[in-house]
Amino acid sequence: MSEISVLSESEKPKVLPYDPLNPEFLANPYGNYARLREEAAVHRTDAGLAVMTYGLVNKVLRDNRFGHGDGLGAQDAKIPTPEGPRDSLMLMDPPDHTRLRALVNRAFTHRVVQRLRPAVERIAVELLTTAVEKHGDGPVDLSAEFCRPLGVRSVNHLVGVPEEYTERCVNFGRDGGRGLDPGFTLTPEEEQQRVNVRHGAVEITLEMIADRRANPREDIVSDLIRVEEAGDRLTENEVLTTVANLFLAGWAAPQATLGLSVVALLNHPDQQAYYLAHPEHADRSMDELVRYDSTVQLAERLALEDAEVGGFEVKAGEEVYLMFGSANRDPEVYENPDKLDLTRVGQRNMGFGHGIHYCVAAPVAKMVSEVGLNVLLGRFRPELLTPTPPTNGAITQRSYSEIPVTLHPVG
Repeated sequence: MSEISVLSESEKPKVLPYDPLNPEFLANPYGNYARLREEAAVHRTDAGLAVMTYGLVNKVLRDNRFGHGDGLGAQDAKIPTPEGPRDSLMLMDPPDHTRLRALVNRAFTHRVVQRLRPAVERIAVELLTTAVEKHGDGPVDLSAEFCRPLGVRSVNHLVGVPEEYTERCVNFGRDGGRGLDPGFTLTPEEEQQRVNVRHGAVEITLEMIADRRANPREDIVSDLIRVEEAGDRLTENEVLTTVANLFLAGWAAPQATLGLSVVALLNHPDQQAYYLAHPEHADRSMDELVRYDSTVQLAERLALEDAEVGGFEVKAGEEVYLMFGSANRDPEVYENPDKLDLTRVGQRNMGFGHGIHYCVAAPVAKMVSEVGLNVLLGRFRPELLTPTPPTNGAITQRSYSEIPVTLHPVG
């Protein structure tokens, strides 16, 4: 295996095959993806390879010559701890990733997530009731008053976060949208905001760990502490970074997925009608909504040794950008890929990644989105005040920063 040498952020070139911060691109990146796919399946850029097609993205994800190099390539995503920055679960390679992921998956089994549904429905009804009482017939920002607090509060309920943390966590969910973007795309102010969110997550995690040591419960935090105290599988820092990573992923994915799904259905009345008429196909509908407009648009991988992707040589230490958003619209895999079709069956999408680094919060994000849509559309016929709401400005985890609507009661 070739020795891995990774450029520092200051040394990395800053060129991508498109302008990811252009407002027109952020509003609808998929037209740019289509143009790039038509030109080539892989683009060599000064920042690394950009892989555009489903087949090649899938190939890289399954190739153990690509990984995270134990966090060497993605310094932007490390978790701050009292002992310095540490890798989160998303930056680990096997065997450490395998060991930790097996423990974390206990918190997100199908049975555990489905037990959360009544609480999510209760929170959703409460949020919409409050919004209507506050605004009457006036405009409502569904992002701020429904999607974001529903996603954050649902995850907090699952993990056992005390209610008094809610406002802080919702604010972290709002401010953490660009938390996984490459550092060279951030302004100093945005970089500081990212740091603040991570420190906030760590602060809450440390307080929860201290509480669970004194008052153990049947929850994921207590489970991880018990394993750590047994002394054979987890270190104290691994408990900290794993729980903090759960928060950061959980605060981001559900709110983003729900917001993107709401806008997609409101812009496609025929599909909204199908969704309401066929609750028995909710899982399939959510899969298509995630494919059509996914929150996870790209992921970085590091070449752990010399390799080849789509005819391009890749040197050990070179970064590869896997364009999930593009892969989900690949016409070689999906018929009429730019069409939202809730009856679509077939190839699994990459809306939450794929393989061993499949988004840990995906089961919660899909369930929260389904329940949120059911409660919202079961009570109201929302009307978008703009078909293209403003986004959070992120190129890695896409979401809407505002979703202005008027709420028309059903019946």
